[in-house]
Parts: sequence; structure tokens; C-alpha cells
Amino acid sequence: MNIFAKFIKVYKAEHAQVREYFRDCLETINANNLYMLRKTCMYISIVYVVMLPAAKLILLDFEVTLPYWLMIPLMLIYFKINLYVVWHPEQISTGKTAAICCSFYFCLGVLLSLMDVVASPNNQALWLPIAVLVFPMIYIDHIYKYAFEEFVVLAIMLSLSYYHKSYELFIRDVYTSMSSYFISLLSSNIVLVMRSRETLAMKELTKISAMDKLTQVLNKGALIQRVENYFAQKPADEPCAMCIIDLDDFKLVNDNLGHNVGDMVLEQVGQILNENFRAYDIVGRYGGDEFVIVMPRMGDMTSLQMRCKTLQIFISEIKFNNETPFTVSIGAVISTKVRNSKVLFDMADDALYKGKIQGKNCCTTWVYDEIEFDKPLFLAVGVEKNNALKEIYEQKNERFQIITAVNDDDALCQISRYRSLIRLVLLEVDQESGRGLLVLKYLKSRESFARIPVIVVSKTEDSSKKAKKIGADVVLMKDTPTAVYKKTINKLVSM
Repeated sequence: MNIFAKFIKVYKAEHAQVREYFRDCLETINANNLYMLRKTCMYISIVYVVMLPAAKLILLDFEVTLPYWLMIPLMLIYFKINLYVVWHPEQISTGKTAAICCSFYFCLGVLLSLMDVVASPNNQALWLPIAVLVFPMIYIDHIYKYAFEEFVVLAIMLSLSYYHKSYELFIRDVYTSMSSYFISLLSSNIVLVMRSRETLAMKELTKISAMDKLTQVLNKGALIQRVENYFAQKPADEPCAMCIIDLDDFKLVNDNLGHNVGDMVLEQVGQILNENFRAYDIVGRYGGDEFVIVMPRMGDMTSLQMRCKTLQIFISEIKFNNETPFTVSIGAVISTKVRNSKVLFDMADDALYKGKIQGKNCCTTWVYDEIEFDKPLFLAVGVEKNNALKEIYEQKNERFQIITAVNDDDALCQISRYRSLIRLVLLEVDQESGRGLLVLKYLKSRESFARIPVIVVSKTEDSSKKAKKIGADVVLMKDTPTAVYKKTINKLVSM
């Protein structure tokens, strides 16, 4: 009784393992089945090219009958199917893979039945029983599917044998078929358990190697790979969001509280990220104290902002004898159509930098603008289209497009989005309200945008002095004559 109970326990454990294998490793199974289909077609073709002429020479009574000729169109059809699979792997779903492979092995089984019966009516069946034994070694599927398909082709073969062979040969065919059938089912169970065990072990090893040991999120290499795979397969109309999270003044944490505390803070941050994002979100440590999260199907700005604020609250609650709370700055971008992960990463990084220069514990969320321009851009920030601008617009309409921003955040979002197209920024600065100063400081302190010339328009001398101190290329008063505007712009654009 104990032995029987132990057997049942082992069987249930193996059955659960196989279920997990088919649930979690479908992509691997599909790839293996399609690969083995190509190999099977190739080897059968080689056998035909070599063995048929050899059989004709060695076996005096051998005749190449219709069943042998039928193998040629089957190989040609699947040669074309295999070419399509190789060139369009992203279009082959699990259902299509099963249909392609099962139909091939079924057709092959029928042809082997014809060879065993119609082509060799005076001999015991050989080819189909061998194929039935080999089938589980080649094709990966549930045992009940093996059983059904093998039963059908053997039933076809035995039906043909009953009508085309003597009773004695028919009985031999029945015995051979039953033996190969049950041996095939036993071997398929053994092979399937071994395959599932090895694949799941490899998957777990891969998962461990992909994890950052300290934070238990994806390490940089695995993060980049997962993000690239997602964007390569992302539906064109699926929204997504990317966040970059950076711990504020983390060097001071290491210096003042020690590297051990720094490691514990990173470990806690990793735990918070794992607990607060969905299973299909991509969460990884990009390096040091910087984390990257990609959220598929995230298209609502309010939800994204709430998620970022929640993270800031949770991280501020981490306690390791610190007098001031730990804080993070976050840069986040939402997009729908973009399929390039680098574009979103660069924009999220720009959003993060904006938060950094504003101060600690800042969160900047932007939307990736879907508008495309085919001309270089002038960006006017907070500057009304006065007569000077209207004349400039009319003069340069053939070569440039003027776009506007209503505030500093909108301006920085557009600068980040259209970084390669912007040729000039016309920026109104007011020291008293602070308007425009953030944009100017950002452009002149971030290396990737330092090449963009900035003309500052000022109402007061104090604002002019402040703009010059930050590094404006040119500072003009608001009442500057139109001719000076034109000359200055032409000079900066031609640089």
C-alpha cells in the first residue's frame, strides 16, 4: 500500500511538472517542434535520395510504386512551409504550430501505412510501427494527443492491412502495431517528464542569472533584453509607459550611513518595486541606484502619476536610523505608437533630469507627442507672436516650422521629443516669476541639448543679467527692433 501511495505521489508530481512545462514554456516548445519538423523533412529527403536507388539495386523485386512517389509532393509542400516559418517566425502562433506539425506527421503516417500495405502486401508492416516509436522523440505534445494521432494512423494501416494482406500477416500487423503503440506511450511519458524537468531547470537557472542579486529585480542585461523584446512585439496601438527612478543623494547615504545601509536601502527599494507593479510589467535595475520600469497597456496619465507618487511615499517610509526620509526622483513617459525603446528611454531620462535640477523628490510625467514634422523647428516659449515673429515666420516658412510652448514643462517636453529637429529656442525669461529660467538652465547644463542656441527675450535688466549668467547665447529686450531679431536669428541658425 505504501509503495502504491508513493507511486501515486510521484505520478502526481510528474503530472504537475508537465502541466507547468506546457503552461510556462510554450514558446520553447513551439520553437523545438518547428525545428524538429525541418530536421525531419531534411532527413527523410536525404533517405529518399540515397535509399531508393540503393533499394532498387540491392532488392531485385523492389518497385517504386505510387506510395513512394507521394512522399515527394509532401516534402515539397513542407519545404515551402518551413521556408515561410523561418522567414516569418513572429506570425506562427501556438495553434498554427500544432496544426502544421500534426498535419505533417499525420500525412507521413498515412503514407507509411500505404508503403507497409499497398506497396508491400506480402510483408509484415515495418515503417509505420518504427515511426510510431520514434514520434515521441521528435514531437513535443500532451500524451493524450500522441495517443489519439497514433491510434488513428495505426487504425488506418490495420484497415488497409485487413483488406490487402493475408489473415496471418494482418494478425502480425495487429501485434506489431499494439506493441509499438503501447511502447510509444510509455516512452512518450518518460521523454516528456525528462524534457519538462530539464527545460524548467534551465528556465529557473536563466531566471536566477537574470536577477540582480541585491534587489531581486532584473539586472541590466536582462532588463535591456526584455524591453527590446517587448517593443519588437508590441502591437502598434498598445499604449505603454516607461519610468526611470533615481534615488536622491544616494552617495551621501553610502558616505554618511555606510555601504551596508546603502545596500539595504536598495534591497528595500527592489522589494517595493516588486510588490507594487503588475506581473507583466518589466522592472529592472539599470545601474547603481537607478531603476527602469516598462508598463505595457498603461495609457492613463492620472494612473501613472498616482503610481509614481505612491512609490515616492513608500520609499520615504524606509527607515535605517536616517534623520531625513529617503527620496527618489522619477521621470516617466506615456506613448502609444512608438516602437523604439531608446526614444522612450531618452525622453524618460530627460524627464528625470528635469526633476533633478528642480530639487529632490520630484516626479515629471510627459506624453510622447505623436505629431511628426518634416522641417527643422523653432521653439517659442512664452513669447507671443509679435510683429517680429510674424515676419520671421513668413520669411522662413519654407525652411522651418515654428512651434510654441505655454510653460516650462511643455517646453522641455517638446525639446526632449524633437531634440534632433530643433534649431533655435526663443525663450521669454522673467526672474521675478521664475518663468523660463528652468528651461534655460536645463538646456545649458545638459550636454545633449547644449548645441541648441537660445535667444532670451527679457522685460527687465535683472532678468537679462540672470539669463546671461546662466548662459543664454543672446539676450534681447522685448522692445528690440524687428531687424535686430531677424539678424540675430539668421546668425544663430547659420552657425
